[in-house]
Amino acid sequence: MKIAIPVSEASKEAKVVEFGRAPFFAIINKGNVNFVKNPGSEATGGAGVKAAQFIINEGVEKVILKKPAGPHASSALQQAGITVKVINELKTLNELL
Repeated sequence: MKIAIPVSEASKEAKVVEFGRAPFFAIINKGNVNFVKNPGSEATGGAGVKAAQFIINEGVEKVILKKPAGPHASSALQQAGITVKVINELKTLNELL
């Protein structure tokens, strides 16, 4: 299963941050972690939707967040059949690895 987590930097010690403006996504696939720049992070508007479209295009099946994504991003992820799990107490990527 391909999983995405929005993070503050390209590091396993990175903080988990809000979805749309996250600088990076950690993409976990078959035990490997890859960091990709979030194209929504620098958007002047619609950051969440741009981030969601990027996640959809990456073939991600599940997104793990510490806070729910905005309504438009959530709707896009849901329509694409991507599972969204919110773990409120989640602080760092290492907690998931």
